[in-house]
Amino acid sequence: MKKILAIFLALAMVFALVACANGDDAPPGQDTSPAANDPATPAARGPVVYVGVEPGSHIPDWSNTIGFVTDEVDHWAREEYHIVYFNFNPTGVTGQITLALEQLAPVWNFRVTQLTANNDSDTFINNLQTILIGEPDGIIVDITEELAVRTADILNQFDVPAICLFNMAMDFDGNMIIPSVVMDQFVNGQEQVRHLASVYRDFWGDIDASEIALLVIDFSVNINIHDRALGAMSAFEELFPGNRIIYGDTAADSLSSEAGFAVANALLAANPDVNYWFVVATVEDVALGSARAIEALGLNDRVLQTSSGAAILAAQWDEGYEGAWIANYSIPPFLYAGVALFGLTAMMDGRADMQTLWPHMQLPNDNAARFNLGAGMMTRENYIEYIGDFMRDFGVDPS
Repeated sequence: MKKILAIFLALAMVFALVACANGDDAPPGQDTSPAANDPATPAARGPVVYVGVEPGSHIPDWSNTIGFVTDEVDHWAREEYHIVYFNFNPTGVTGQITLALEQLAPVWNFRVTQLTANNDSDTFINNLQTILIGEPDGIIVDITEELAVRTADILNQFDVPAICLFNMAMDFDGNMIIPSVVMDQFVNGQEQVRHLASVYRDFWGDIDASEIALLVIDFSVNINIHDRALGAMSAFEELFPGNRIIYGDTAADSLSSEAGFAVANALLAANPDVNYWFVVATVEDVALGSARAIEALGLNDRVLQTSSGAAILAAQWDEGYEGAWIANYSIPPFLYAGVALFGLTAMMDGRADMQTLWPHMQLPNDNAARFNLGAGMMTRENYIEYIGDFMRDFGVDPS
């Protein structure tokens, strides 16, 4: 019924048990010099279990499910819904989610208000209560793990349907408490490195693979983003055993292009003996900065970079960018926004609530669903069609 979702949206279970890294447990081959920065250890947790979709498969029978784009619902037989998108930290990705929701609004009969806490936990909690006092019909939140329990408590007090984007909203035992639309972050990092390993000869010819080093730029205070870094290092160790891994971390700064520039510029310049680099920058905002550092150091011909997302890099390509940043592991904003919208609409309609939405995507102890989205690698060659197909599938003309 929706052709691109037929590629991505099937049910599966993926178990990713992720170990925490620290300076005393540096992965084999990882540079542990002071310049490399030891990875911070995230808060203790159990296995992260992802339930949802696998790329390359097909839609199962959704006829007995609700909260999906295939729902047989007349969205114009009701009053217009008011949805608030409230993010913890404004980034290029959150801007693209807002844009996607604004484009979906006239198609599916809702209006959206975007608000942000500007990376401040107290502001988020205080403003969340103020937002809910205003009685929106539903809310999409983008939070850090530390805010999940408090956010769920406030949402329950006001009885407003909610869905979380990007990070899984779990209690202290690792059980879901707010429906969350997420991705398998460890696989994200792995796939970025695997892509680089599959294409580097197209750029550099038949070089000695032992001359390739990995620079991974982490944001270790966020366990989901940290999983991407761990996945990247794991794949690199598997594919290039014994090669150097240089670890950078923007946790002391921010998820910003400025932080990405500072970390990449320092670590690339501090290792002039490396002939070829893979760079995995865990979010696009950071990747934008690291790409600028690569260019400033004159290393475009000796670096291949990837990141995660479908907003900033696509815009760079639209402007003619041809540098070292060659691909992203990408879930387009329209897929995030569209899946969240239809789940939220089912709850606003009263056809489900936060405990019963997508029950086939819950584990036995969960009180809410974890909708894991499949993804693919977005390149210069496929990005226009890749993004446009998702827009069309949710009823928006990409032209």
